[in-house]
Amino acid sequence: KILVIEDDAALRTSIVQTLDLEGLEAIPTSSFSQARRSIRSNFKGVILSDIKMPDQDGFDVLRFAQARDPELPVVLLTGYSDVPTAMRAIKEGAYDYLEKPCDPDRLIDTLRRALDRRELVLQNRTLREQLGNQQIYDQDGTLTERLERHERQIIQDILSSENGKVSKAAERLGIPRNTLYDRMTKLRLVAKSFRSSNDDES
Repeated sequence: KILVIEDDAALRTSIVQTLDLEGLEAIPTSSFSQARRSIRSNFKGVILSDIKMPDQDGFDVLRFAQARDPELPVVLLTGYSDVPTAMRAIKEGAYDYLEKPCDPDRLIDTLRRALDRRELVLQNRTLREQLGNQQIYDQDGTLTERLERHERQIIQDILSSENGKVSKAAERLGIPRNTLYDRMTKLRLVAKSFRSSNDDES
């Protein structure tokens, strides 16, 4: 997808027609305010924006896009031979700039390269997320398993500090002794293993 932001209706129509002929889906808009709802971190496309517009300009578009996703390509349209503006566009993070009137071949080539880069970025994000989720599952297990490990560690620490005396441990935990015995059975904990002597449970 190409989000086109151009206030000149004739030029906007021309750009959209050029994209259509190349099989590229265009989302035509006439201003930043109209386009901003489409600018999201998961936007599966690139932005093509004019720089000089009546209200907010192309640099406002660029800053807004970078705030949403620093890796979202923004191609800016500059006036003919406007070198200072073009250099500023690149310096502030634009993917590229094109002079108006745009050469159709260069326009398509630039946008296809930007689209390829965007696709790669999104694919890498998806892969990292999948690997991250798998790693979390492999290392930590389910939420229930993690909670049980946490509970087990707490009970072990208290039983160790109370020399394996369940009644004392239950008192410190603020639960009935029978409840603690049930949890110990569930977690396969044996009081004797925490005693440093042969003292009986009182």
